[in-house]
Amino acid sequence: MRFITILTAIFYSCSNNPESVKEFITKEHLPIEKIEEATMLHTENGLLKVKITASTIKRFQEIQPEVVFSNGVEVIFYNDSGLVNSVLKAENAEINESNKLMTASNNVILTSSDGKELQTEELIWDERKNKIYTEKKVVITTEKEVIHGEGFKSNADFSEYSISKIYGTFNFNTTTE
Repeated sequence: MRFITILTAIFYSCSNNPESVKEFITKEHLPIEKIEEATMLHTENGLLKVKITASTIKRFQEIQPEVVFSNGVEVIFYNDSGLVNSVLKAENAEINESNKLMTASNNVILTSSDGKELQTEELIWDERKNKIYTEKKVVITTEKEVIHGEGFKSNADFSEYSISKIYGTFNFNTTTE
């Protein structure tokens, strides 16, 4: 008799109220991993090519972007000799692993090994093509000039680049004899 009373109490205390169940189900895509103060290394043929340091890294499964960096990110690009080619800093970045694209956003600064500096609000690195680009406004500062434009394309080490819709102060270094 005691068993039947307990069993009856269990069945009547459980309910499948749809509203109660909805409270436990979230439609938000939650990360499968979350890492604080982390560094990721990307190598090719045993050579370090990219080092990414971020305050927060979140990895998602089956949604894009698959990896999200937030609260400050620094990306260091290395050449085949292991020397720094360029350094990218931004507030946030995202990696779409299926397309091999990384998009850095918010206060993006790219500095080359020879001292050139690019400032923009968004910069995309295409790993497959080893190119960086943006359609946003850019400011490039060199030792001799400040160049403003809208639209930018470059190789990953920022040694060869082009700017669309260009304007600014230029030094043509002309001499007269």
